Amino acid sequence: MNRGKLASMGIALTLLLTVSGAQAHNLWLNPSDHFPRAGDTVDIGIGWGHEYTASRTHQEVKDTTVEEITALDPDGGVVPLERASAALYRLKVEKPGVYLVSARVKPGVFTITPEGRKWANKKEVENPGKCTAFHISAKTVLVVGGSDRGLGGLAQQPLEVTPLVSPATLKKGTALPVKIWFEGKPIAGLAVRATYAGHEAPKPAEEKKDGQEAGSPGAGGGHAGGGTRFPVETVTDAQGHAIVPVDREGYWMINLSHKPPYPDPQTCDEHMFNHAFTFQVQ
Repeated sequence: MNRGKLASMGIALTLLLTVSGAQAHNLWLNPSDHFPRAGDTVDIGIGWGHEYTASRTHQEVKDTTVEEITALDPDGGVVPLERASAALYRLKVEKPGVYLVSARVKPGVFTITPEGRKWANKKEVENPGKCTAFHISAKTVLVVGGSDRGLGGLAQQPLEVTPLVSPATLKKGTALPVKIWFEGKPIAGLAVRATYAGHEAPKPAEEKKDGQEAGSPGAGGGHAGGGTRFPVETVTDAQGHAIVPVDREGYWMINLSHKPPYPDPQTCDEHMFNHAFTFQVQ
């Protein structure tokens, strides 16, 4: 592995792993307008971090964060995006219908060793512990001119959300039915979690309660870093379907994580596919 590749992977993994495993990083997309008119130019902001804040931003997006960003028009044709900065792209939408926008970070691998994390598989390090090969992606849809043509298209991400109704129809108190795909096939039994921009997870207790240490079992706060990050949690059925209720207007994110075993356990232990789908409730 050459020095340039190691440096690139190191930067990406530093971004990925600077928080605890309890709050792994996500990549997500922030359109300036989820429901534009044909002929409009839409800003596509990049979100990165582990908190979906009211501003829809959390941590700095660096030049190396996004390896690829793609847009497909309602007919499945690739549409170029203009890069304004590391955290901002622009997309002109010419046709009525649904545009699919997806992005990903550079896939990579890391192994836990007695000396810490190494950006290599188990065969490339001494005294290897657990190894993870990661793929982090994001997707959103733009409903142009109120048309849902092209809604069911796939962006060819390994793990992916497809909305089954147009987000333009959603109102407070309704629900978004979705289908979850893994490697092009519906996946059953996968956890589907959703949150809205600005949701604040419960904080772990910071003071002792009834003689217990804060964060100890029964102290009310759970383990350090605990608390529910997602106000909506459900599971896909046998057909890969799930229902995501939305109880308020605003920006929402569906979060998926799937960790199947790696094909060759001598090389690595597991894959980690993280995917975020963002939409708006009007």
